[in-house]
Amino acid sequence: MNDIYTQLAQILNVSKITEDYTTTADLQISEYMTADSYDVHVMTNEPMSLMWDTDVYQYQPSFNDIIDRIKDLDEDAIVYVSDFETYLPEYEVDDYLEQHEEELQD
Repeated sequence: MNDIYTQLAQILNVSKITEDYTTTADLQISEYMTADSYDVHVMTNEPMSLMWDTDVYQYQPSFNDIIDRIKDLDEDAIVYVSDFETYLPEYEVDDYLEQHEEELQD
């Protein structure tokens, strides 16, 4: 049986969604700390050249914002999420999987 994040990757048509850090991820979702000790949330395709207006969030991005960003990726994409419970909590993933159950069975 697949875990819920494998099922989510299948529905969103990406290769993998993982908490295991990899430099080859096509999308990285994590928390960064600024020089003056503030936390910001980053969702980026290019961690070495952040686009401040589209990649950096003062507040945690919503589940739907994250899902939409993943949907924009190619089907062979790998998504790195630094902490599932922060960015893709199990209860929200379960709800999303229930709503898209038909797609999972195809």
